[in-house]
Amino acid sequence: MRQQKKVSVRRWAAGIGVWAVVGALLLGGQLHAAPAHALDLPTWDDVQAAKNDSTAAAAKVTEIEGLIAAGEQELERLRNAHTDAFAAFQQAEAEFMAAAAKSDALDAQAEQSRVAADAAAEQAASLVSQMYRSGGVDRNLQLFLETDGDTADVLLERLAAMSKATERNTAISEQAEQAMNTAASLGEQAELARQERETLREQKEELEQQAATAVNTQTEQIAAQEQQQTVLQAQLAALKDTEATTVAGYQERLRIEEEERLERIRQAEEAARRAAEEAAANAGSGGGGGGDGGGGGGGGSSSGWVVPIPYSYISTYFQEWWGHTGVDLVNGCGTPIAAANSGTITLAGWVNVGGIMVYIDHGGGYSTRYAHLGSLAVSPGQYVYAGQTIGWVGTTGMSTGCHLHYEVLSGGVFIDPLGNGFV
Repeated sequence: MRQQKKVSVRRWAAGIGVWAVVGALLLGGQLHAAPAHALDLPTWDDVQAAKNDSTAAAAKVTEIEGLIAAGEQELERLRNAHTDAFAAFQQAEAEFMAAAAKSDALDAQAEQSRVAADAAAEQAASLVSQMYRSGGVDRNLQLFLETDGDTADVLLERLAAMSKATERNTAISEQAEQAMNTAASLGEQAELARQERETLREQKEELEQQAATAVNTQTEQIAAQEQQQTVLQAQLAALKDTEATTVAGYQERLRIEEEERLERIRQAEEAARRAAEEAAANAGSGGGGGGDGGGGGGGGSSSGWVVPIPYSYISTYFQEWWGHTGVDLVNGCGTPIAAANSGTITLAGWVNVGGIMVYIDHGGGYSTRYAHLGSLAVSPGQYVYAGQTIGWVGTTGMSTGCHLHYEVLSGGVFIDPLGNGFV
């Protein structure tokens, strides 16, 4: 979840994310969510009155800065209130992943032992067949009853050969028996491992649901608190603005900037939609989606899924052995993010180091996760279609620049999106 270009979370919040709420108000939208914690907040009339009086303005600036600082602390508390539930889920997920790896390894070892046992048994059967075709015991008795010296020599040679063959057959039989015993033992271990894996899967899924519920419940409170912070920051900026003499003038400039921002988003989404349609047309005519395109309704992948965003490069690849369970696709903040396939949103909200995240259950054992979003376009329980915008690229959580951390899971196990054709 790392990236080279440094863009702070605060800067992103002060940019596209911050003005989204103010812009909605300026453009006539309604925001009904209540603040996460009730405070005696200044109104825009208070700000206008203070703006007309330099002494009052300075005091109001100090007041609002204090409210913003308190609000940041409240946001931090809300964003981490689900930490215990999510830590329990992550621990269960790690235990399930370890059990899955153990189960797969035992299955492979058991299969190898079964193959070895079958080969040894086949070899022993072939040797016995050869002995039978060469005359066997009855032929040796016949030779023994004959008194000719040459015949006796032949008998001794044959008995010696049979002795060696018998020893060899005994060794092969013992080898086959040992291989079969090993296969049976490994098979029993593999079955126990599968049972443990299934138990841990159920525990993981239960804890994942609890963590998702905790996150989704907090999302509305976080949004309300962020709305409060946005208004306070806008009021503070209006007080400090020397170009506009009135709040109305300042708000008019914000309204124009918001309209321009929304138009840029509309154009980006329209371009992404056209790219998705072109990719679908190419796929239908035998063409395939490229590995370096797609997203936000963008191009297709070799798996037939949608690549979440068009990206300039991958900053960090899938390296599960040190905990990077996805790929980091780099593009600018504000880039629309597409659902990789149709499915149900199971989580949408702030998740610790992942920042703003979205989880989608696609059915058939497949799910995807998207991290470090700047803002959301979906809510928990919502059904989305492949290519539908679910949010916008950001740099929230443990991130040092605008990018999308994208994960794909099959049967609850992380797989490489790039190596399996999902990018």
